[in-house]
Amino acid sequence: MKLLPALLLVVAAPALAQTAAPSTRTLSVQERTLSGQAIVLPQGRVQVTYSETIVPAGGALPAHKHPYPRFALVMSGRLQVTNLVTGTVSEVKAGELAIDAIDQWHEAKVLGSEPVRMLVIDQAPPGVTNTVRREP
Repeated sequence: MKLLPALLLVVAAPALAQTAAPSTRTLSVQERTLSGQAIVLPQGRVQVTYSETIVPAGGALPAHKHPYPRFALVMSGRLQVTNLVTGTVSEVKAGELAIDAIDQWHEAKVLGSEPVRMLVIDQAPPGVTNTVRREP
């Protein structure tokens, strides 16, 4: 009788291990910003800031630039980003990662009737703001 529980454990263990194993799947590999620049990280100490940005339906982000890398994962909605230096126009939608141009003026507007929700990661020297708004 003691053999039966041991046999059940041997048979069930692989199934239990399979359901508990984590999995990782690459969703995107990018080497360039939306405007085609190579991604170059700041040298020295870096502060990583993780934030959420919500742009309401019909809304826009006015002209601005980022002196350091900014990564924005669009969680919902669609955004049209226009680079005011190169003229590049890109559409980024839910599930996509946008890597903003570094030190180039750009603006964005919401496409469609759904607000845009983005999870944003900035990498900049400690104490430095990574968004510079263009004066009108």
